[in-house]
Amino acid sequence: MKYRIIGEVIIKLFFITVLSFLIYYTVKEVLPLFHIAIPPEYIDFVRGLIVAAAGIIAVNVVGNAVILYLKPTIRERAYAVGNTVKVVGFLFVIILALATSKFGVEFAALGGTVTGLVLGLALQPVLGNLFAGLLILATRFVTVGDVVRITTSQLPYHLATLPAYKYFSPDYVVPGFKGRVVEIGLFYTTLLLDTGYEIRVPNSVLLNAGVVDYTPAWSESQIVLVRVELPLSVIDLDKAADEIREELKDFDVVAVDFTEQSDKDFVIVRVKIRVPLGRDWRPVKSEALRRILKYREKKIRENMYKYLCLTRGVACDRFLQQTG
Repeated sequence: MKYRIIGEVIIKLFFITVLSFLIYYTVKEVLPLFHIAIPPEYIDFVRGLIVAAAGIIAVNVVGNAVILYLKPTIRERAYAVGNTVKVVGFLFVIILALATSKFGVEFAALGGTVTGLVLGLALQPVLGNLFAGLLILATRFVTVGDVVRITTSQLPYHLATLPAYKYFSPDYVVPGFKGRVVEIGLFYTTLLLDTGYEIRVPNSVLLNAGVVDYTPAWSESQIVLVRVELPLSVIDLDKAADEIREELKDFDVVAVDFTEQSDKDFVIVRVKIRVPLGRDWRPVKSEALRRILKYREKKIRENMYKYLCLTRGVACDRFLQQTG
């Protein structure tokens, strides 16, 4: 597989080189035979144009080959390496094309004021994304494989406001798109969202955004929050925290807190659980929530008439008979 990729690259580069020389010498030597005279300065321009076109195609071929060659080994990170090769190659080709074309340099200098202003305004978004991409690659602002959340007003994002229980689990709601970085291109970065869809973010927007990194370099663990609403009528506030810890004795429980009273008959209990980085937190949270819900169900069964009377406002006569 790898030898086939190398062979295809060599063949493509050979054909690009041959075709470039063929076009150049056709313009320089063959056209004058048909009495089509081309001034020397235009020959320089044609030479620079051929170098630019052939160089861009060749760099693109090499960059794609690098991605295919490295992808089985380093997977998504191969795109970052291949795109870096393309960026460096494109810059080198532009410099080489200008160096080989005197006309190109003179033309650029001649049209400096007006042309530079027009092109500068027209290409401002393009150049902004290009240089932002270079900075992202150079500074490793984000890297391929990172799981991040991008929060910025330039990417519209609407939070779910109803139903109210949407806010029970997280303490901190970060508005933005969350996904895994799968490619950092010249002009945009691609994220694979949790939903399976892809979002392509312009590099200039990404560089100016706030980024929450879910694969941090400095942390060794992450905190999962589980919040459950418990009826006050069936729990003992002095013992509830210890009982919940006992139910979750297999987990690394950091804290069990009474965060707020959601209604006069209910209290919200928040459990903080530490999960090592690299371990999927979702099954941990799911199992912890299941155990706490079963704890609530058990407490309700043990205090059924008390729950029905004090919380639901029914069957109070039987509760009074039990206590009476």
